[in-house]
Amino acid sequence: MKAGNQNGGSERLGRLRRTAAAYQERYGSLPGMDAITGTASAIATRRRRLERLQREAAEVQAEIAATEVELARLDEWVVFCLQESIERAQREHAEGWSPRPVLGFRLWRVADDALYGVRLPWTRPGMIATCLKGKGDTEIPHSDGRCGRLGCGVYVAKEIDPLLVGFGVAELGDVALGLVALGGKVVEHDGGYRGATAEVIALAATRGARRLFTADPVEIARVFAEPAAIESGEPCPDRARLLDEMSSYIAGQARKAAQWTLETSGG
Repeated sequence: MKAGNQNGGSERLGRLRRTAAAYQERYGSLPGMDAITGTASAIATRRRRLERLQREAAEVQAEIAATEVELARLDEWVVFCLQESIERAQREHAEGWSPRPVLGFRLWRVADDALYGVRLPWTRPGMIATCLKGKGDTEIPHSDGRCGRLGCGVYVAKEIDPLLVGFGVAELGDVALGLVALGGKVVEHDGGYRGATAEVIALAATRGARRLFTADPVEIARVFAEPAAIESGEPCPDRARLLDEMSSYIAGQARKAAQWTLETSGG
């Protein structure tokens, strides 16, 4: 609208100037022309100022565009540096946020009310880690030593056999062996991992003379909520071979899960 008004005003001014010039030729002078002539100098001054401001505005706009390009490049450099720093820290501290679940193994003692881990009872197949020493809920599991030698997080073993030997399964009575998927921040150790979150995706459990091997999420959740649900499984007359059968089943489920995560992630 402003540009249109200006163009219209310029055209009208041009017509009036031409008409005034014609009247001056005809009559020699026009009343009030002295004031108009005095204004011409002010108009010329302001036109020169406008042209200068327009040139400066174009220069400022060009500088703005160049600065935006520089900022975008600096942002890209900061992103690169941050990624490099984070990846270096992850390599040095053997931690990272995995793009797919990190698989490991856990053992629970089966009691009447719950499946018991080393420190806590599990009443559901999912677990979110907390820092039991009250060292803050951010960046769990901690990997900077604030929790002591054994840091916080949900622990899983890399292999089944060391887990069974280390906990003396024969003395525990009824047990459950599980395949667990860790998520979020995961810290690697020589024999296992500890993570921010955990989900049991396969379970081999025994209770009395019965056993239950399952990868059904609904059935797994039922066992954690009510361990007596294990008794809905098959009879296990040969207790001597039961541990081997449990290990074989969970190891097979681990192979399937590993192959599935590789396929779905494009690996």
